[in-house]
This record gives sequence, C-alpha cells and structure tokens, in this order.
Amino acid sequence: MKYVALLRGINVGGKSLVRMADLKECVEELGYEDVSTFIASGNVLFDTKERDAAKLESTLERAIEQRFNLPIAVVVRSRAELGRIADAIPSSWIGNERLRVYVAFLRRALDGRKLARELQPREGIDELVATKSALIWATRRDALTRSGMQKITVAPAYKDMTLRNLNTTLKLRELLAGR
Repeated sequence: MKYVALLRGINVGGKSLVRMADLKECVEELGYEDVSTFIASGNVLFDTKERDAAKLESTLERAIEQRFNLPIAVVVRSRAELGRIADAIPSSWIGNERLRVYVAFLRRALDGRKLARELQPREGIDELVATKSALIWATRRDALTRSGMQKITVAPAYKDMTLRNLNTTLKLRELLAGR
C-alpha cells in the first residue's frame, strides 16, 4: 500500500523543527519502504503492507515523539484516499490565480461534512467543498481578510486537522500516483 503521512504543525514559525532527512530516517526505522519526503512542511510518502491507516498514524506519532521529543499529530492517507480528495477539488479552482485554495486533512475522529455545517464561508468570497475526510476551500485573493474560513483556526476541531495548499496537495497526489 502507498501512503502519505501529513504531519501537523512542524517547521512553522520556527517551532517544532524537524529536518526532513531525520524524519525520513525515523520512518525508515519503522520498516516502511520507499520512504521520501516532500518539502519541509512534513509530508512523508512511504510503502507498507499495513492496511490500517489509524494504526499507521499511532505508530508514526509514537515514533516521532520518541525521536524528536515532539507530540506531533499525523494524518495518513492512502494513494486512493488522497486521489478521491484531490478529485473533489473543483477543476475551476486549479490554476485560478484569483483564488487561494487549501485542503484541511482531517483526523479520523472528524467528519468533514458535519464539520462543514459549523463553518461560515462568506458568500461571494469563499467556496467550500466537504468530503468525509477533508475540507477544501477557495477564497478570493482580493478578499482574504474578509474570509469566513479564517474562523476555522479557532474552532475546537482545528487541532485535529492539518492544512496543505492546493499545489502541495496536487503534487502529493502526483508523487503517490507515480510510485
């Protein structure tokens, strides 16, 4: 099985610093194969025979905490799961320079469709697509400070998600597809 592990909140604002070479080594020591990282925001691609993504998340979180002394939340998605999330992104958002697009990958305890009902995207500024395991939203670049989606950062569920921009999400899908 091909997976990507998305680490939450590393190498942001000079906090929770983790070198990608060290992270790659940590994941390899777990016995996972074909391990690689993509950019310093904590994206690790790997292969394993394990089919239980929740078990992979727990294993990775424990190993990262032991190795780096950091309690880092990890969201694991299979190649198929990441493909479904990427496919849910409206094609009109891709390459649209007027929009800033983010994907919030949710931990397994959350349901994106339920969470979306609690959010307040602003009409004419934000658009929101919810899947079971992700929230995907686009905000007009000329109205970023008026986005209703900014409130997601103060929602209780914020600690149970990790964000990636559109380009990173699409590149991760491409990298997983090529494995």
